[in-house]
Amino acid sequence: MIANHRYLQASLFSFCIHAALFLYIYETFDSNTSQKLLISKPLQIELRFDLPSPDIKKQTPTAPKAIAVPVEQTSQDIVYSKATDVIQTKQNNALIESSIANLLSEESEIEADRENQEISMYAQKIITTIENAWMKPKNIPKDLVANLRLKIRSSGRIAGAELIKSSGNIRFDNSALQAVRRVETFSFFNSIPKNLYDREFQIIAISFNPS
Repeated sequence: MIANHRYLQASLFSFCIHAALFLYIYETFDSNTSQKLLISKPLQIELRFDLPSPDIKKQTPTAPKAIAVPVEQTSQDIVYSKATDVIQTKQNNALIESSIANLLSEESEIEADRENQEISMYAQKIITTIENAWMKPKNIPKDLVANLRLKIRSSGRIAGAELIKSSGNIRFDNSALQAVRRVETFSFFNSIPKNLYDREFQIIAISFNPS
C-alpha cells in the first residue's frame, strides 16, 4: 500500500514535469509562429515628394536651330553635278598642262639665250685674237672683202684654213691667211662646252675687210 502511494506520487510528479515542458515548448512555438506571421505581412509605405513652388519657372534648354538640308536628290542633279566636276577637272588639267608648257618654253628660251651669249662671247674672242695677229696691207681699197673657212680642233689648234671668197686683191687675201697662220691655236677653246664646240666652233667662217 505504501509502495503504491509512492508510485502515484512519482507518476504525478512526472506528469507535472512533462506538462510544464509541454506548455513551455508550446508557448515557444506559438511565439515564433506569430513573429513569422508578423514579418510575412506586406508593408505599406507612403512616399512623399516636395514639389517646387509654382512661382519658380522651369528652365528649359534652348532648342537648336533647325537647318534645312536637302534630303532627296534627283538623278538629273547627280548627273549634272558629275558633269560639272568632270568639266572642272578638265579645265584644271588644261591649266596645269598650259603652265607646264609655259615653264618649259621659258626654260628653253632661257637656255637658248644663254647659249647665244656664249656663242657671241667665244666668236668675239676668235675675232679679237685674229685681228691682233693681222697686219693690214697699206694702200688698198676700203671695200675689199675676203672670206676664210677655218677648221679648228677641240684643243683650239687651227687644223686648216681655206680661202672661200677672194677679195680680188692678192696682197689682201694673203694677209688674211698669214694672220690665221700666226694665231695657230686659240687658248680659250678648252672652256667651250663640247656640244657647243661640235655644233658651232668645229668649222667656222670669218670675213676680212679693211674697215
